[in-house]
Amino acid sequence: MENELPPENLKSLWQSQSVEPIQMSLEEIRKKAERFQKRIRNRNLREYAASVVVFAAFSYYMWRWPDLRLACGLILAGTAYVVYQLHTKGAAKNVPASLALDPWLQFHRRELERQRDLLGDVWKWYLLPFVPGLLVFIATLLLRLPADKWIRMLPFILFCAAVFYGIWKLNQRGANKLQRQIDELNSMNP
Repeated sequence: MENELPPENLKSLWQSQSVEPIQMSLEEIRKKAERFQKRIRNRNLREYAASVVVFAAFSYYMWRWPDLRLACGLILAGTAYVVYQLHTKGAAKNVPASLALDPWLQFHRRELERQRDLLGDVWKWYLLPFVPGLLVFIATLLLRLPADKWIRMLPFILFCAAVFYGIWKLNQRGANKLQRQIDELNSMNP
């Protein structure tokens, strides 16, 4: 048809359209910020509870199987590092009691950016600290098995790889979601 624009023109036409700024009241921003901080606190509580389980399990393994002490010690050290990073870099901030719209927006934007950056770097502070302990754990278990039985470890290795990949993807999705919220705040004209 003659009146149809080529796809590249449609894209440029769509991108060049003016966008009306989103308007939110101070109360809406305050509620969003409070809900966000509550989600962060709940996330951190879940992580702290999981770390208690890891500490209990790997402390038991350390005591029960002396040849796994190094691996368990490294995993415990990795867990302690993750808890420290989560506490220092990922803790929820207290929402200020009374602010004008601009400071509320700035506070909420900073918090979204801080959590986005934390999730975006999940490999560095959350997954990587477990790698040395996990590798020593796997190597120790492999040394227990005859070489012709090493294939038995493949499901465990694949499971660990899948868990690491899943954690990374979930955190990347979370970082992208936070970026969309930041973009929404940036499009506002307070």
